[in-house]
Amino acid sequence: MYYKISIRSLLSKWKQYISLFIVTIFGVGISLFLLFAVKGMLSAMATKAKIYYGGDLQILGGTDSLEFFNADELREKIEAVMPENAVVSKRYTLRANDVLLYNNGMEARFRQMIGVDFNREKELFKRFNYVDGSAENITEKNGILLSQPIAELLGVHAGDEIDLHVLANGPGKGAVKLIVKGIFHDSSVFGMYTIYFDFDFLISLNNKPEGFANRIGVYFPDGSFKEKKAKKYQKILESAINMYPLVEDKDEFYDKINEKIFEEPTFALITIDSSMEELTVIIEAMNWVSMLIILALVVIIIVGVSSTYRVLIMKRINEIGIFKAIGMSRFNIYRVLISETACLMLAGCIIGFMLAVFFSWILSLFNLSFIPAFDVFLSNGFIIPKIEVANALIMEAIIFVTTLAAVVLSIRKAVRITPVQALSTTE
Repeated sequence: MYYKISIRSLLSKWKQYISLFIVTIFGVGISLFLLFAVKGMLSAMATKAKIYYGGDLQILGGTDSLEFFNADELREKIEAVMPENAVVSKRYTLRANDVLLYNNGMEARFRQMIGVDFNREKELFKRFNYVDGSAENITEKNGILLSQPIAELLGVHAGDEIDLHVLANGPGKGAVKLIVKGIFHDSSVFGMYTIYFDFDFLISLNNKPEGFANRIGVYFPDGSFKEKKAKKYQKILESAINMYPLVEDKDEFYDKINEKIFEEPTFALITIDSSMEELTVIIEAMNWVSMLIILALVVIIIVGVSSTYRVLIMKRINEIGIFKAIGMSRFNIYRVLISETACLMLAGCIIGFMLAVFFSWILSLFNLSFIPAFDVFLSNGFIIPKIEVANALIMEAIIFVTTLAAVVLSIRKAVRITPVQALSTTE
């Protein structure tokens, strides 16, 4: 009954409520759009980091340096205690200080060489943004993956042959023929100066013994890993291998290794967030700025709706007097007026969500790779907003409840008026 009265009132006085409706729609829409966009940017950065570091978790360690010589045995021990959906693989990462790529008179320096067990990390590398080729069959004929900037500098495409030159004092052989298997779209801190090799090939190139590696990566393809689960996995690993206590700053463990205090191989669990600690300031800044903007929009919605509703209620004093004159209690008048606001807010939140999805789709159409140093937040040059329905519902619930609470405070004085006072008041 009360909802019927509310809906009829909204329909009959829709011109009075249109401004409230628009404020709600655009306030909710822009807030959710900003949330989706920031989540998408951070998700793109996290994906690049996972590819670069080998997954959601890294296990690093050794006795007096960050390297070990029983990689297969260690990987099997870790795999045995990890959840069935976890992908556990060995990696070899090293600086490329004395190495360059060469093709038809053009040369390119790069920063990092990463040896990957592509058979195990197949699902992870499917998420790479390839512009040419892929990681398929990379183990054949010394295959490598290049970033697009390096490929353009060398003037090569997938399938082309290039030379890897090892300079004086560098590791391994003097010159090696390589085949470009894939070119990925990345000019970020993770990918621009990184070359991905087959694990066994890079071990051979650097004359390392069989069983050598310097990290184990753990990846959860279903996205089930959360940072708060780190302690759980630390405890699981402690049952299988000799673990150093969980650290938030990986440099703490590095310092212990460099001090050569360990008498036996000791390992540390490093989460993806700890690996990205250099970018923590950027991540926190993005989160704080977005939250402040969202908070400002929420305040605008609450203040706008409650203050405008207060004016509308004052124009309806006579109507409230009639309600009281026919015997309607103060509580039931509250119910009618709050029902109006609830219907208005509910419709506004639903349409606002749809507007946010529409804005997100529009944003995903623009290639933003031309912005310097922005590619770390992009997927193949685009921002792909992450539509998180659960977070959207939480935000809309907060807006809904706080706005209703503000409206209750706004109409409290009008509802307390006596029938005689209400009916004698002119609008």
